[in-house]
Amino acid sequence: MADLIFPIAPGAALAIHVALSAGIVAAIIVVATIIREKRAGARPDVPYESGILPGTPPQGPQNAPYFLIAALFVIFDMEAAILFAWAVAARDAGWVGLIEAAIFIGVLLLALIYLWVDGALDWGGPRQRK
Repeated sequence: MADLIFPIAPGAALAIHVALSAGIVAAIIVVATIIREKRAGARPDVPYESGILPGTPPQGPQNAPYFLIAALFVIFDMEAAILFAWAVAARDAGWVGLIEAAIFIGVLLLALIYLWVDGALDWGGPRQRK
């Protein structure tokens, strides 16, 4: 049915998609270059945020506990994608697939318990070891 509506080869469709995407990116860059604010004497090497120029150099590395939580979320979120794929093929996989999925979930559960005990999931930073 789709072939009757759009009689085009898959390679040609890919080429059209790539060309349109590149054209849109080029158009955005050209428009941004044309309408951007032009400041005389602007220094491109100085960070500029919220209209405030920095007065002092940075104080060194900043603590970012959110990054750790986000990284752990991505790692453990991948298990959902893998388990969805397993759920689709659960009947075909049979008991062997069920045992493999149980082992997979068990390993992830052990990793989560380790991270919890180690304090990696605490916002307050690392715990004091006794």
